[in-house]
Amino acid sequence: MDLSPRRSDLKQATSQAHQALDDLIGAFVTAEDYARYLEGMARFRLPVEAWLATQTLPAGFEDWKPGLYGEELTADLRVLGLAPPDELEAFTPPPGDGLLGLLYVLEGSALGARLLAKRAEAIGFTERNGARHLFAQARNFSNWRAFSDRMENVCVYDERAAAAWADTAFDYARNAFESVLNANRAYRRSVELRP
Repeated sequence: MDLSPRRSDLKQATSQAHQALDDLIGAFVTAEDYARYLEGMARFRLPVEAWLATQTLPAGFEDWKPGLYGEELTADLRVLGLAPPDELEAFTPPPGDGLLGLLYVLEGSALGARLLAKRAEAIGFTERNGARHLFAQARNFSNWRAFSDRMENVCVYDERAAAAWADTAFDYARNAFESVLNANRAYRRSVELRP
């Protein structure tokens, strides 16, 4: 598959940050793994979507809207008996005009959602039972294509800023998942140490 020039450049510039996040998420094979994934995704996606709701999209994107899945994600947490996280680290982008880099990460997640939805379904989570956000993303693949087309044609584009914003988004996501994993380890240790 040939990538458009800006997509190709962003993919290359962010490959290490993207791989680090993918490695951290790994493959969920149990309901416990999936619950940790959901909590990490909520810690990433909910603050980013809240921040994004306050922004104006660049010229050329007026008829396009980013895919937002916070409601579905919150519903999925509740299906698993989990409360949405109440203390969330605010998303703060780096300087520069790099919003397209953040959108690249968010919209590109629809590609991974296809695989993750299959994994969730294999352990019993479906569109109607705890994996609503994944199936909504996977179905919204056309939004990724529409974003990609607009990204290539937008007149004002700062390649460095876009890469910095994309890297920041991947790092922010990685930190969100690490916070869940660290909290889980601390909880396990406290249970193991009890007499």
